[in-house]
Amino acid sequence: MFLLRWLLVALLAIAAIWTINRLTAAPDGPTPRIWPDTPYSTDGLPRSYDVAMARAEIAVANASAAAASAPDQWLMHEILASEYLAKAQLSGSYDDYAAAERALDDAFKVAVTGSGPHMVRASLEFTMHRLAGAEQQLDAIDRYVVPPDRGERAEIAAMRGDIAFYRGQYSQALAHYDQADALVPNAASFRRAIHAARTGDPDRALAWFDQAEKAYRSPSPQTRAYFALQRGIVQLDRGKLNEAMEHFRSADRLFPGRWLFQEHIAEVLTLQGKKTEAEALYRDIIRRTGHPEFIDALAGIAAAKGETATAARLYAQSSAIWARRLKQFPEATYGHAIDHCIAKKDWPCALQLAQKNHQARPFGEAKIALARALLGSGQISQARAMIETVLASPWRTTDLHRAASEIYTASGMAAQAQAQGRLAGATAIGVP
Repeated sequence: MFLLRWLLVALLAIAAIWTINRLTAAPDGPTPRIWPDTPYSTDGLPRSYDVAMARAEIAVANASAAAASAPDQWLMHEILASEYLAKAQLSGSYDDYAAAERALDDAFKVAVTGSGPHMVRASLEFTMHRLAGAEQQLDAIDRYVVPPDRGERAEIAAMRGDIAFYRGQYSQALAHYDQADALVPNAASFRRAIHAARTGDPDRALAWFDQAEKAYRSPSPQTRAYFALQRGIVQLDRGKLNEAMEHFRSADRLFPGRWLFQEHIAEVLTLQGKKTEAEALYRDIIRRTGHPEFIDALAGIAAAKGETATAARLYAQSSAIWARRLKQFPEATYGHAIDHCIAKKDWPCALQLAQKNHQARPFGEAKIALARALLGSGQISQARAMIETVLASPWRTTDLHRAASEIYTASGMAAQAQAQGRLAGATAIGVP
């Protein structure tokens, strides 16, 4: 669940520039009044998930027809890819990402050498955790005879910062964000918030989210809801369940029907011990999305209730979906499927995926997942060595201190580590 959350956060960081902005940015002037009996804001932007999805379907259909009528024009295929990516932002469907990839392939087949939809391809590559592929696309843009405009150069700098961040190069990421902000003020505020949240400064993260939201002259309900989600995630990671729930419910009110907001509500309900409510909500989300992460969450609730047969059936159901995803987009799936393997205590599976995930994106979260998989596999000294590389870095999260506590306890070194200050943050954030 945690890795899914931050996959979607990374996705939003890109979408904030070229997808969310395109879909939701409003013209200059005060925020228009939203009438409760209409699915649209006064500027015609959707106020609910269902309406946004319907619009996305229409946009894809129109772009598909345009591409079919002009198959030799790569721009038409780029537009189609962009519409599929916009739809994927809402659906979370790997099939939508695959359709976007096919459209980009078609675009490059007819593009003259040195031209083509490199920026959209870079976004897809990054979203699918293919960092080298994203970097190659950005390098291609740098070789353009006519340099891109200031706004696109700012996004390129910010994306290079994202690539550095997920490679565990945290100071280099900030340097790229500085370049982006020098080109376009507040271009990297959202990314800075993510950086701050992952490096132990949640208050600063919240301030950066405020600044990023204020950069929108008139944010739509969807945009406001996404920022409410981010604030809730920060509070959830601090263990402030009530505050997190307030933000998640606010997001759901602002842009109702979005499964992403509702699964966070279900997660908090589970942590609050309200498992019957959480179970009902997860079942509804699974009915609408079919996403395996939520099937696993429902299986976990069943297992906690002693319903082993139900849990086994649900895990078998999600296993089949994970297997398909691993074939479709392996790099994007490794990190999420690790939790599935751990839940089933399939440590060879968890270790194999954790190693591949770490190879794809060696940032703090991937290292923690690998350390846990090593621990579960009985490789305690290797797990300790891995977690100590994270402790030696700027990465500071509740998840890190919890994993470190487990590993040092298994090593028989908990007291020594506490005395040396390696677990200094654990007590403060409620790690046993």
